Amino acid sequence: PCNGQSLVALQSSFWALNLPITVHGRVSDIWRSYFAQRLMWDVGAHLAFHAPLVEQIRNAHDYLSDFEAERPLYMTAGALIRYLCDLELRAPTLPGRIEELSIAMFEAGVLALADVRLTQAWLHDLLAIGYTFPDLAAD
Repeated sequence: PCNGQSLVALQSSFWALNLPITVHGRVSDIWRSYFAQRLMWDVGAHLAFHAPLVEQIRNAHDYLSDFEAERPLYMTAGALIRYLCDLELRAPTLPGRIEELSIAMFEAGVLALADVRLTQAWLHDLLAIGYTFPDLAAD
């Protein structure tokens, strides 16, 4: 997984930047990375890592509260990964598969309905501005 700190995305992967809104912010970017990675398989894309480009100076905060907010990461990430690995998306286009994945995550109880609606609005807006989605890779 990757988080949203110091994230650089190519225009060809802009479709993957939608953040879930119905989970805690400490979980949202990590879940997004799992969803994006699953969809990247379908378009033959890759996720790359680089040494940090910035230095983070942490502010004083409650680590126990952080742990509580991140509990879904520790308790359900393994099951989510297995689910995503086994998930067969059938839509013939990437936008269709993005929506299909969002609905699957709602049906699995990972996300709430507001995230499905947000994903649909995100896809609508990307299409409205003329964004070109990558083609699906040949199987």
